[in-house]
Amino acid sequence: MIQAAYLRKRTWVFSLLLLFPSVIGACHIGYETLWITSAIVPFLGLLAVAENNRSITYGMSEFELSTRFSLKSVVLARMSILGVLDFIILACLVPLCWIGNNFSFIQTGTYIVVPYLLTVNLSLWVTRHIHSREAIYGCMTVAVLVCGINVGLHYMVSVIYTLSYFGWWLAFAFSLIGIMAHEIYYTIKQMEEYSWNCLLTD
Repeated sequence: MIQAAYLRKRTWVFSLLLLFPSVIGACHIGYETLWITSAIVPFLGLLAVAENNRSITYGMSEFELSTRFSLKSVVLARMSILGVLDFIILACLVPLCWIGNNFSFIQTGTYIVVPYLLTVNLSLWVTRHIHSREAIYGCMTVAVLVCGINVGLHYMVSVIYTLSYFGWWLAFAFSLIGIMAHEIYYTIKQMEEYSWNCLLTD
């Protein structure tokens, strides 16, 4: 709860703003709502990773080491808060995008979640290897690329969204969940190593 108060207001606002295109599309029962939303959700992942990595990006991690909470605890708290926020938003997006298309509810959810998970995984990898402000530019590049690939697949290779390919989508989604758990584990482990190194140099 303490860490929730330190999250930037624009992170909350921008995350919630991502709901509006889907709400508008659902009101007009537009078939394109799903594809517009799936192209936007990578930026939801970008917001989460960028906010979580803010301490190291802006050189505040050493200051946070001096507080009564460990840096690992702070990072875990932020990840939990942002994860719950994103889960709520995704849970709202799926029913909205389900309106007006010919896909099942599970298909709709998968086509939305996969771009989000892919962005989060690649962004976590970037932030683990780049410990400066350049990391945010790398994450932005990832989000733009995932968005572009998603749009390109829809308009150029739309056959992969048919039911015969859905098994591959599900397998890819579960693989991304496993990879995300791996990335989160090593992100937390890296925080522990960083904290230990800082204590040794003090």
